[in-house]
Amino acid sequence: MVADLPIEVEAELLRRWREPHRRYHGESHLRHGLGVLAFLGAGRPERVAFWFHDAVHRSSSPSDEEASALLAGSLLDGVFPASEREEVIRLVLVTIDHDPGPDDLAGGRISDADLAALASPWGAYLANAQRVRSESPGLDGAAWQARRLDFIDRLVGRAAIFRTPKGVALWEAAARRNLALERDTITNRPGSGTSGA
Repeated sequence: MVADLPIEVEAELLRRWREPHRRYHGESHLRHGLGVLAFLGAGRPERVAFWFHDAVHRSSSPSDEEASALLAGSLLDGVFPASEREEVIRLVLVTIDHDPGPDDLAGGRISDADLAALASPWGAYLANAQRVRSESPGLDGAAWQARRLDFIDRLVGRAAIFRTPKGVALWEAAARRNLALERDTITNRPGSGTSGA
């Protein structure tokens, strides 16, 4: 897709992004995020970090990002200078909590790229939430709702979900509307909407 990675590394990552259990965190998420990064003017470390940030996807937990960061370190060893490889690893880890510091411009761009779909029109947002839900078949409805409410509350409790000026201007209001509507759907009509129960 881009010339940032050796062909064998890109092929290995695409194999992972195309795993059959992925409903949301698949190749379309990868392509969308890379497009957002291009729009935000990201450099090579951010683009490469986005390739890696969900390369390991088993449980939608921080351990996936941690394993993805380890994979980046391994596959980029000898491919990128050590300082750039370490920056890729750092940026992968930013996607655990999407809370980079105010001076972390690269972290802000990768965080915004990962969260940009939250500002989708409601129907697309809802479909994305249902795809995320389908990636956790081992969770019952109540456990899924608790996990999702924690995710929503962590984001809406921040002064800003998005960290770049473009992200705030273009996506903040829509993302907050969607998150509030999903929260209302979960709390007022359990067992419907995105709950997956």
